[in-house]
Amino acid sequence: MVRCWGLFYFVVIVLSAVSCSENEKSRKIVLFHIHNSYNMKVYLQTIAGLNESERNIDSAIVKNGNDSIYFTVPDSVEKTYRIKLANTPLEVFFINDANEVYIEADILKPLEYQVKFSPATNALQSFFKGQQVIADSSRKIVMLIDSLKSAGISKIRISSLVAEVDSMQINYFQRYKYFCDTISSPAAFLYVYNNVDFGRDYAGLKKFVLNAANRFPHYRQIQQLKTETLEYLNVFEDEFYVGDKLPELKLPDKRGKMFSTYSLKGKYVFMDFWSTWCNVCLQYDKIKENIRKKFPLSKFEMVSVAIDSEKESWDSYQRFKKYDWPQLIDEKMWKGETIRQYRIDSIPFNFFLDPDGRILAKAIPPDSVLPVITKFIK
Repeated sequence: MVRCWGLFYFVVIVLSAVSCSENEKSRKIVLFHIHNSYNMKVYLQTIAGLNESERNIDSAIVKNGNDSIYFTVPDSVEKTYRIKLANTPLEVFFINDANEVYIEADILKPLEYQVKFSPATNALQSFFKGQQVIADSSRKIVMLIDSLKSAGISKIRISSLVAEVDSMQINYFQRYKYFCDTISSPAAFLYVYNNVDFGRDYAGLKKFVLNAANRFPHYRQIQQLKTETLEYLNVFEDEFYVGDKLPELKLPDKRGKMFSTYSLKGKYVFMDFWSTWCNVCLQYDKIKENIRKKFPLSKFEMVSVAIDSEKESWDSYQRFKKYDWPQLIDEKMWKGETIRQYRIDSIPFNFFLDPDGRILAKAIPPDSVLPVITKFIK
């Protein structure tokens, strides 16, 4: 339900008077005060998160240039929400960690909105302001380095500036982890945690997620994150080595039909894993085309597996390239069968298999693919 009022504190008084039922007590109220907008639609939306999609919860029409609208957030569990003004760049993010949250925004200053009475939202805003300061400072130093290079300034001076930028970048990413490790709001944690990058430090990632699960034992999404992360990490605890036999992998091909890698038995197979968004992966394009022409189909076959959620982009790209060998796609990406079956933690990646499906080589760099295959196929 949406109503318009003139004063926020009048809203609070009225709500306090009528919130006597248990159902009302579980609800959170958000007053949105917007300036300089006329006859525009405003939406209250959930934010896409762990296995949850974005959706509209409520909407209202902003009738004049100085309107106040309040939304009822039906979920008492802490979550991150967004208020969006249609056909404008104005997007306001907030967490429902208080019974009443007050938001003031101006369509002429879309990035300068204020959120009151929400400690978690204020903590997020303060954190991201700090990140912006570091990013802006780093950008200025990079521009200075470029100008010094053009002016022929000594490398010693430039090297010290490069070291300063590197230090700032390390601090920038470490701040994400520190924020997640110390914030008391589970919703704020979930809003930021995807920016924490452990690379291949799987032990560090495991410790990080277990710590979060211990800090928020009753928060369902973080417990779910723990379960999924541990399942994901378990995939990489025992990788495949040269001499191992790969299991069968079944995925849809470019016609949508299921293709089994076991159908290639009896031939040497070069199997590569890539994506249209992975520029490094595309360095293998020419090499794959060359080895496809060089080795006879009676002895050799290729199969390319796209780890890609953008099926249309994948379909357009492989049709443009006119690939004539099996093209498969795993749209579930890092949660898909390819990762679980073959224990791949990054792309580009590849296996070269013998006719029995055993690994002869893996993770072959682009300039070594042809020499490696030539050793086995005469």
